[in-house]
Amino acid sequence: MFETALREGVERAQEGLWRARREGLSHEEQAHAARLLDLVDRARVNGLDPTGWVDPDVMAAARAAAGDT
Repeated sequence: MFETALREGVERAQEGLWRARREGLSHEEQAHAARLLDLVDRARVNGLDPTGWVDPDVMAAARAAAGDT
């Protein structure tokens, strides 16, 4: 259940990040990026490997938007 909720949150954050990026909404892009990175970190802290959950291009965009390059 916990893993499912995290995966769903990651998916929503990825979709939101791409949508905000397409529409040029930098504040929303940063918010979705931060949320995505937080969820990925939360998964790792709880012993889950979220590597396959996130498209590598999305992860790179999230790190760039959050200033975590």
